[in-house]
Amino acid sequence: MIGPEIITRGWVHAPEAEELLDQCADEVREAIAELFRNGRTDIENVQRVVRRAAGRFVNEKTKRRPMIVPVVMEA
Repeated sequence: MIGPEIITRGWVHAPEAEELLDQCADEVREAIAELFRNGRTDIENVQRVVRRAAGRFVNEKTKRRPMIVPVVMEA
C-alpha cells in the first residue's frame, strides 16, 4: 500500500500542519491495515474507514469537523 496522502484546504495552519498530518496519516494507515486483516477490502469499506479514522483524529486534535473526501486508487 502506498500512502495515504493527505491534502488539506483551509482548516489547519502551517506551523502545526506537518506533524498533525503525519499523525493523521498514521491513524488512517492503521485503520486500513485492520480492515485488510479482516478481509473487508472493497472500495466502499476502505472509503468509510478512511473517513471515520481521519474524522475522529481531526476532531480530537483540532475540535473541528472538516469535510473529508477519501479518494481510493487501485493499482
